Amino acid sequence: MVELRLVPCGDRALLCYLGDRIDPAINDRVHALARTLRQLAHPAVVEVTPGFHAVLIEFDPVRIRLEQLEEMVRHAANETGAPGPQSARTVEIPVCYGGEMGPDLVTVADHTGLPVEQVVKRHAGELYRVYALGFSPGFPYLGGLDPALHAPRLAEPRVKVPGGSVGIGGEQTGIYPAPSPGGWQLIGRTPLRLFDAHRPEPALLQPGDMVRFMPIDPALYATLEAGQSAVELSLPGYEPGRTGLRILQPGLMTTLQDLGRRGYMSLGVPTAGAADPWSLMIGNWLLGNRARTVALEITLTGPEVEFTGPTAFALTGAPIPAELLPADGSHARPISGWRTVLAAPGDRLRLGATTAGCRSYLCVAGGLDLPPVLGSLSEDLFGKIGPVGRPLRAGDWLPVGLPLHPPADLAGRQLPDDAVPAFEGRLTIRATRGPQAEAFTPEALQRFFAESYQVGPQADRQGLRLSGPHLHHVGRADIISEPVPAGAVQVPANGQPILLMGNRQTTGGYAKIAVALYNDLWSAAQLRPGDSLRFQEVEAGEAHQIAWQERRRLGQIRRYLERARRSPETTSLLQPIAVVAPEPVAIDQPSPAPRTFRITIAGIEFEAVVEEVET
Repeated sequence: MVELRLVPCGDRALLCYLGDRIDPAINDRVHALARTLRQLAHPAVVEVTPGFHAVLIEFDPVRIRLEQLEEMVRHAANETGAPGPQSARTVEIPVCYGGEMGPDLVTVADHTGLPVEQVVKRHAGELYRVYALGFSPGFPYLGGLDPALHAPRLAEPRVKVPGGSVGIGGEQTGIYPAPSPGGWQLIGRTPLRLFDAHRPEPALLQPGDMVRFMPIDPALYATLEAGQSAVELSLPGYEPGRTGLRILQPGLMTTLQDLGRRGYMSLGVPTAGAADPWSLMIGNWLLGNRARTVALEITLTGPEVEFTGPTAFALTGAPIPAELLPADGSHARPISGWRTVLAAPGDRLRLGATTAGCRSYLCVAGGLDLPPVLGSLSEDLFGKIGPVGRPLRAGDWLPVGLPLHPPADLAGRQLPDDAVPAFEGRLTIRATRGPQAEAFTPEALQRFFAESYQVGPQADRQGLRLSGPHLHHVGRADIISEPVPAGAVQVPANGQPILLMGNRQTTGGYAKIAVALYNDLWSAAQLRPGDSLRFQEVEAGEAHQIAWQERRRLGQIRRYLERARRSPETTSLLQPIAVVAPEPVAIDQPSPAPRTFRITIAGIEFEAVVEEVET
């Protein structure tokens, strides 16, 4: 029997531990199990992410029961057995150590008691195994660090680590491929690009590779850096007569977001996508779009856009002042949220600052006609992955795709008032105990679930840094880096929790006291700095019942919007839902047959398929 420990995390993730240390044999079994689970291609398994000693499985709790999934994993682990030896390639990585490139080199030397020259010699003198990719796209977790160089992570992670930085975290060493937050001691930097989403093989390194660091001087670093080519990303130019959105003013931070990218977490690529997917999906349903259609995610301050053709649009998410300025110069008219509005060519939509909440969404019928990157149009600003790899700027033009329905047929659709979420600046987040709950004192666990926290100024799409009661660890805050589920609450050595969101790093090395329920993250994404939140403990069984409840509620909303006419006769078609989980779909039970209908746009007939609710 294979050693296996299964730990549920929140309502839709399962951590599978195959050991408790960094060991090549354990890591071989981890990757073998991950391959086996992917080959099973079970429709309820959303993502499989291997790490050093554990595999994270993200799953749909409506399509498979937890006990079914656990049995499937045990069977796969036993069937996989011990993998045979695999050939490995050796990759040389040039590194400029110390100085501006390695600001913590002296700190590591002081901690280890070694001269700086010895730290560099020992670090470059080892052959390292790539155990996993994670944290950020292409980040290699390397094993084989000389024990004399072990150094603790920072008590408080840096907000931004330069791309190419080589660091030490505990008994591990690794390379940051792109600028990102991080808590490792930085000792050098490489000029090589470790990840490029536009290469046939995006990641330079793969699990199982061997790495050797080669010391170089600053002059050679500059030469090698100049030779690194990158794909220049750009949006298409304006096409006269074509419907699109011209960005006149971009607002504070406006990005393209859909429901995110899947299947790349093993390369360190996060799901990303809309921080509040609930608002994105409803905005798309109002317009007859698919749930995952891309939209503009607006943070705190909105843009001003011009419509270059007739367009149906909807504003959802945080309430934000909006007015439509007609192209003919007539009086501007105010625009309310959660309803479909028509714009004529040349009309401008001007948005102010959110009056509550943090993020609003501008959805348009037909979505935006842009090429996806790794299967998604979402902009991951931390990994620099997306159609443009940045927020939108003044002058950008976004072509609109072909709408499923004629825009005039969409006018007047709106969400019932009792379904519009409240944005109150305070929130209760339901959560299960985390995989390292035992790493905290009983008093810390009691305070975590009993007292409130405040959202700090360092809050973004990756996570919310919280301030409040100090949470004491039983021992160290560091753990072996492992895959991180969405909603994980990790606690560094400073005792202040960080709630990780959908655009989180894929792996992390701080103990996790809890994991928030997936649907509650959508509300958490609307919290602003200074807002407050509390955590309410729930058991795994209750968490899965809540997942059923939320899925049924989304289904109600979608069915209502599908039936909505131009002038709805009622203001509410939503009924309260009891938290009762019906039997999930059996493994061999077919999904309901899709419904089809035909529409005609501009004299062309199309066949449309009604999809299932996506979450």
